Amino acid sequence: MRKRTSIPCKTENRVLISSARRCCLCLFLRSQDEVRKGQIAHLNHNASDTRFENLVYLCFEHHDEYDSKTSQSKGLTAGEVKEYRERLYERKQLAHARQRIESELSQGREEEEPESEEQRLRDEYRKIRISDPNLDYLSEPWRYALWQVGNKPEYFAYKAGNRCDGVCLIERIDLPDGRIVIACIETAGNPGNSITNCVEELCFQICERFELSADRVVWLQHYDCYDDQEWMMVKFARIPPRGPFAEPSWIKMNAELWKGLWLKPKRKLTRAYSSYHSKITKLFHWESEALL
Repeated sequence: MRKRTSIPCKTENRVLISSARRCCLCLFLRSQDEVRKGQIAHLNHNASDTRFENLVYLCFEHHDEYDSKTSQSKGLTAGEVKEYRERLYERKQLAHARQRIESELSQGREEEEPESEEQRLRDEYRKIRISDPNLDYLSEPWRYALWQVGNKPEYFAYKAGNRCDGVCLIERIDLPDGRIVIACIETAGNPGNSITNCVEELCFQICERFELSADRVVWLQHYDCYDDQEWMMVKFARIPPRGPFAEPSWIKMNAELWKGLWLKPKRKLTRAYSSYHSKITKLFHWESEALL
């Protein structure tokens, strides 16, 4: 028989506070979200293992059931008890975060001048968002669904250092030699910083979001909104992993540079229904073997 080891007071307090003396099995199997008289159980049934990760607060009834061996009915498993425990902890952490935010909002309102109607509405909507778990996704970054369709530019919403966030078109072209051309196109209606003024941040966001190796990326820039045929290649003096993109320089694209990428620009950005056609012609589809 293993020797029972007393649970350290610090660990015991952590379990009690994390669970708020709720039995996770009562909560998720019986919908009883209330304080329950109980004990701290060991997930692996080893009384000498007093690690926080091995402990769970259970009511007397569920503690007895978990520690009992059954010959016919299916007893409680360590896996399901652990899963319900993690759900309880996450639920309590979220509730604590909401209380903290509400406290900060209330304190801020007391210290400031009487709030305006706009501030009152912002606080009301924020309170609804943080109190409803179904709206948690609104706090997460905007998720992109780019490049599910090949050879078509798609919109990309980007962040700017001066907080004037913008939107552009991005097209990815994988070259036969392993390089990745990113064609960044500014269109009419961009509400924020231009693709030139925040090219370092924009390139970093694209590479990070789509897990691209910076040394394989060839960055091309074009302003379709000006009905201009000019394209620029952007090079950086520093690229990841040595740090963020820095010190950009712009090189005007000419016939020789386009030939080196086995690409050719189109004159017009055209669209069909809700999507755009590519603004770049790929020459390597039928010439790749000769070019390589």
